[in-house]
Amino acid sequence: MQASRTMLMLPGYNEPSEHLQTLANGRHGLPGLRAHGFECVMLPPCYERLRDRIDRLAEYIADLRRKEYPFPIVLVGYSLGGLVARGYLRAYPHLAHEIDATIMIGTPNFGVTTYVIPHIVRLLRIPDQALDDLSYKSDYLAWLNGTSGHWEVDSRTRRRVWVLGREPWLGPAESRAYVIAGLLSARADGDGIVRADSASLGSRFPTHYVIGPNCNHMNIIGNFDPVVFLWTGFLVNDLVWPQTLRAILRFSGALQVATAKQPVA
Repeated sequence: MQASRTMLMLPGYNEPSEHLQTLANGRHGLPGLRAHGFECVMLPPCYERLRDRIDRLAEYIADLRRKEYPFPIVLVGYSLGGLVARGYLRAYPHLAHEIDATIMIGTPNFGVTTYVIPHIVRLLRIPDQALDDLSYKSDYLAWLNGTSGHWEVDSRTRRRVWVLGREPWLGPAESRAYVIAGLLSARADGDGIVRADSASLGSRFPTHYVIGPNCNHMNIIGNFDPVVFLWTGFLVNDLVWPQTLRAILRFSGALQVATAKQPVA
């Protein structure tokens, strides 16, 4: 199928762009986004703080424009990449008309709890400098959301919840933003790394949930990482990422389907 739309895909924390190739190309006979008419291009890996990555993204989008890729484009950000995609709209709102839709997959829009991760980063000598930007109380997320917050204990569930100081910034008025989030069970609070309320920004973004014991943070894009496996035990199969792909197609307008309960993966 000849590509008619441009989809720019942004990898996550310390992720090579190859980790998004399953969604782009498909796997084991299952079609990917390219089979549905998208020209999938990958933002090259970069390891700076997130504000610097936003400027790199702006340069890359300008280069796509010069090369006459079809515009407006669809931004798909996985995990940290979703924060960069939203940050682009925050920093460059006058260019929002060039973005047809922003789709965030497993993105921590509130943040993530990072108190264990720094020890892993030091142990493995991970070069990515953006870890501090992922913290709930980071300056980056306060800038992105236009507010910070604090922890409270929900009197009904007895779980800690992150409460914002005021209503957050969601995006320019003309922009469309969507979330795809994993849940390890119908009663789980997230995908094993990113909480569901963080992904959906407290249910403020339209959100599609993929639900099942294998709907972990890595498997929602069909990626297996041996280091993450040793840390979390996350497994990979070909049952979950096709659900993520179908949600991308629906949110991007490439597939008109009724919302249906997803099978347990």
